[in-house]
Amino acid sequence: MSEQSKTDLQEAYWKHLLLEGERPKSVYAFMDSQGGEEADFYHSFASLDAIESGYWEATVNETIRVLESDDDYAGYPADQKLLAFYYTYITHIQGSRSRFVGYFPKPSMKAPHILKGMRHRFKEYASVIVSEGVRGGVYADRKKLMERYDDLMFMHFMAIIHFYIKDSSDSFQDTDAFIEKSSQFATMAAANGVLESGFDFVRFLAGKDDRFRGLSKMISKFIPE
Repeated sequence: MSEQSKTDLQEAYWKHLLLEGERPKSVYAFMDSQGGEEADFYHSFASLDAIESGYWEATVNETIRVLESDDDYAGYPADQKLLAFYYTYITHIQGSRSRFVGYFPKPSMKAPHILKGMRHRFKEYASVIVSEGVRGGVYADRKKLMERYDDLMFMHFMAIIHFYIKDSSDSFQDTDAFIEKSSQFATMAAANGVLESGFDFVRFLAGKDDRFRGLSKMISKFIPE
């Protein structure tokens, strides 16, 4: 068999996952099932995980490409750009929903290594949104928190994806509502100081109730006391 292209390998890998319901036992096993040589695989990828990691990152890149090709998008205020990103992203991935339902990493306080590229690309995008938002008065310029806005936005992005994965409503209407309502809250919080007030309240509770100490420590990673 001739050397497979990178795209062919990606499609073959996802087809295996979705039809077999499990990951190949090894690169050798995967390539053998494709009638290829193990060495051919390493011309394109370092590992099987790299295929999945590259796909998750590519969904962000494609969404950004679609947005930036829209003439109206450039004129949106920062919060509306981010909202457009979320809606466009969910619309874009619906054609590959089975990949997300079956293999997107489960919710975690720390992004798995397999999402490293996706996280980096989204945070690059979010940093631009934050800068535009501060200049435009959409987000308050609070220096300690500003350094963490992109992290908080990524957490919100992950929450949207996981909500969508669990959504069973018609045409995923509940996901649309979740995006709208959670984005409105996030924008208001970033503009009006709600986040700091909420964090201060949790810290107060942590001083009174041990059950809140873990949450307080997590918050302190974003906003030092």
